Amino acid sequence: MNKPVLPPDDLPSVNPIYHELFGELEEVTGKIFYNNCDFFTQDLLKQCGWDVTIRSKGLTLVVICPNSYLNWEILKSIPLLADSLQVLSNRAKIKIYPPPGTGTPMDIMLDNSFL
Repeated sequence: MNKPVLPPDDLPSVNPIYHELFGELEEVTGKIFYNNCDFFTQDLLKQCGWDVTIRSKGLTLVVICPNSYLNWEILKSIPLLADSLQVLSNRAKIKIYPPPGTGTPMDIMLDNSFL
């Protein structure tokens, strides 16, 4: 038996389970990324706010640096962060937020030629 075709106005909204599963995927991906990092990088990330997001354009590592020292250490660690991200996706980006009032966020696009 064929299901009736619903007009666009009558289509159901996105299933809430989809959003929950997507959130779980991001959480697991973040854990895998973190576990791929060396001890020094893990320690830096613990001192900053960070998250891994997944969008149609790929993975994004978002790092929020609370002070200038950590911002500098994160900037020096970009190659290590990139290595850990590129294990998960060949389309990734790192977005680094400096301490409030000290500049604008930096976007670093990673591709196969980055390293």
